[in-house]
Amino acid sequence: DQMLGPKEDRHLAIVLVGLPARGKTFTAAKLTRYLRWLGHDTKHFNVGKYRRLKHGVNQCADFFRADNQEGVEARTEVAALAMEDMIAWMQEGGQ
Repeated sequence: DQMLGPKEDRHLAIVLVGLPARGKTFTAAKLTRYLRWLGHDTKHFNVGKYRRLKHGVNQCADFFRADNQEGVEARTEVAALAMEDMIAWMQEGGQ
């Protein structure tokens, strides 16, 4: 505990990664609700929401291909935006 610093300065990020439509958002919402019930200040950051806001809701399958450089850059950009928002939220007191 002494090496990790004060408990109020510790934060935990739980990241769910996987194929589409496999329950990541459902699981994250349930986990967020449970942790809030336990008294933890939690928030759910969904990279898909950032993508839909920035690039629209109708993305073709090619957008998600690994060999589509524009798609890779767009997905990396929205992931970075979500990460920045999460870090800012944690610095403001989120757990």
